[in-house]
Amino acid sequence: MARHGLKDLAGLGTQGGGSSPALPLARDARPGPAALCMAAVRACLSCREAVLGLGLAWLMVGMLLMPAGVSYNPGRLYQFTLAALLYLPALWFALRDRARLWRELWPLPAFRAFLLLLGWAALSLAWAQLRHPGDEFGRLCTVLLFVLGWHAWAGAAPHRAARLLAVVAWGMALCALAYSIVFLAQGHDEDDRIVGEGVVATANYAAAAMGAACVWLAQFPQRRWPRRAATWVAMAMLLLFVGLTQSRGVWLALAACALLAPLWWPGRTARMIAALVLLAVLAAVLWPLPILLERGASYRPEIFRQALHLIAAHPWLGLGQGTPFVIEAGGQQLTHSHNVLTQTAIELGLPGLALLLPLWALTAWSGWRHRAEPLGRVVLALWVYASVALQFDMPQLLDSPRPGWLLIWLPFALALGLEARDRARRAAPARVD
Repeated sequence: MARHGLKDLAGLGTQGGGSSPALPLARDARPGPAALCMAAVRACLSCREAVLGLGLAWLMVGMLLMPAGVSYNPGRLYQFTLAALLYLPALWFALRDRARLWRELWPLPAFRAFLLLLGWAALSLAWAQLRHPGDEFGRLCTVLLFVLGWHAWAGAAPHRAARLLAVVAWGMALCALAYSIVFLAQGHDEDDRIVGEGVVATANYAAAAMGAACVWLAQFPQRRWPRRAATWVAMAMLLLFVGLTQSRGVWLALAACALLAPLWWPGRTARMIAALVLLAVLAAVLWPLPILLERGASYRPEIFRQALHLIAAHPWLGLGQGTPFVIEAGGQQLTHSHNVLTQTAIELGLPGLALLLPLWALTAWSGWRHRAEPLGRVVLALWVYASVALQFDMPQLLDSPRPGWLLIWLPFALALGLEARDRARRAAPARVD
């Protein structure tokens, strides 16, 4: 669009100047101040859109590279770059044209449920036991700006989202390959698990991020064999990393996606992959490998029981968004419940859980209705993947940027774009009439 703005500026100089561009321009044909301003505005708009797209990509790739803070929270440098590249441009687009972005999204039931969830979380800060409640409010704002930024970038142009996701998946695949090479070259024991850097410096979080990229990359059709081969290579890089993490929850989530893929991707390839995965699952059940059994249930039943006790102690209000708590299991003190549903109920009470469930159901419904489109398949596949993976880890719903955003807020933002586009199409004939 920047080039379009410059072309518009150049075109204004040729109006009324004859057919030969070599002739000198008449005084009346020169662009006036208003035309120059409009051309500058177009160029600036294009620049902001490019920055916003870069910010969305950097959020997903940067969490694999940038240093983290305490407890694997995003570091300050990473947050500052996101503020410049993503949050501020998203805020600008949300307010421009008399908040046109809000007017497009407000009629959507899923967006209203999303705002209610954010509002209830913000209200819970009144009774949350926090030293700095403003930090939690800022995290809520970043989630909102991420969702708005996706709609500003690709709400009216789904091909933008598809291209951006493909580029990001390749970037994540290269990171996965680099981490895998370093890990294998160091000669670790069989029990060692690969991790990433920064936010994904834990095996489960790193596996969830790489698995999500593999899931959405698999939903884009590639008709030409070079691109198809490149896609399979990238997916192999991601799956190698996921395998080295020994994250059984992510393995199960990927298996669920492969088994259910024929529902939204008809064809022989999807059925063959589903059949092979089914055979692998049956083999793992009948002849389980030691790697599947040696860590047992990882104290998940004990964690779940203690989480229910915390919910029962504060069922209606919860502890408040971001309030720290401790669950003791296996001699360890854990700071979250390893399950997104119980974590939400602990922090936001049953009302928060009641707001999350319809939001998640509407996301699945949007993906199912648009399963004939690549982005619809991405939404549906990520929904299945997240619905399994989030039962075992990464329960932070409204927190700083981390792999959970790729599992929850990315498919939700894509679903909003699909629904807003459909609503605009339905409204177009009425405006014409």
